[in-house]
Amino acid sequence: MNSLLLLVLLPLSALSLTPPISYLPLQPVTINTNTKINIIPTFPLGSAVYTPGESVTLSIFEPRYRKMYDHILLNGSRRFIVPQTITDPTTGEKKVSEYAPVLYLDELKDVSGKTGDQVKYLCSHSCVGIARIAGVKRLSQPGQDEWMECYAEVLPEEVITVEDAVDLTAIRSHYKKLVDLQHTTTSSVRFTKDSVNTLALAPGREEGSLWSTVRLWSRFKDQYASNLEREIQESLQIKILDHLKELNQENTASINFESLPDNLKKEVLEVERRVREECAPIYEESNRFLQVCLQMSYGERVKEVCGRIEEEVRLGEGRVMLSNIIGGGGGNGGAEGGERKDEEGFQ
Repeated sequence: MNSLLLLVLLPLSALSLTPPISYLPLQPVTINTNTKINIIPTFPLGSAVYTPGESVTLSIFEPRYRKMYDHILLNGSRRFIVPQTITDPTTGEKKVSEYAPVLYLDELKDVSGKTGDQVKYLCSHSCVGIARIAGVKRLSQPGQDEWMECYAEVLPEEVITVEDAVDLTAIRSHYKKLVDLQHTTTSSVRFTKDSVNTLALAPGREEGSLWSTVRLWSRFKDQYASNLEREIQESLQIKILDHLKELNQENTASINFESLPDNLKKEVLEVERRVREECAPIYEESNRFLQVCLQMSYGERVKEVCGRIEEEVRLGEGRVMLSNIIGGGGGNGGAEGGERKDEEGFQ
């Protein structure tokens, strides 16, 4: 049997819809600890999501988190969790993600002397796993001495089961189709051709595991959104510069919106609307993808990544078809891709 097959083959048509992110109320509860559930220091960073195998650098300045780092050094654990926190747009209720990355402190530098004590510690971490939160033990607010704590279980390394088995050969085939399509259409952001042979799909949490591809895909979508945002803003920037030149103010460091002529005000508002409606959802979905992957099994993550690759292929094929209809061929969609190879695996 091909080494890229794990146990049994599941058809790619068996892809399920992306599940919702699982959240818990952000309010203290009392839970009995046991051999699995422990009290773990918690450092919520809003919408930030980290994944196993990732390196994370944080600057620590708040007194409560300075004390948290002193605590994890003193007790030798050197670890804490970083759940995502949100405010429910419907109810206004504050919530915390049920699944959170576990960060391990690799190195701590006291930089208070260099920063005038504005930043106390510069810390390097490794994301070493995933924890499932059972509830919040203690909340914390800015200005308080105590840090947040949660009741949580650090999940063990995954054991691949029959249900998790997928056909990795087929997934690589879909990825190759996407890369070939991107290079045919000279997309503004595209994966390198070399990445076809190095696509990481292995189980586990180390370098070269599926988590590397999860991060790669998220950065690809972020870069796509960033390029789109730049394209939307480009023509407006040129018009504003031309306006300032007419006023001999091209070296002005800042511009007051109210000082702009009405036609440029309208364009500024239109650009803001387009960025909000076209770019922001891409960034948000990229972040959501990372958080959803934290609560999935290996097999579910593989199918989730594969589903997104297939969706991107369909979108690319649609762009080619539209370009051929409008432009009479060529299929470049009006975008010329750069030739610089990005170390992340895309150009």
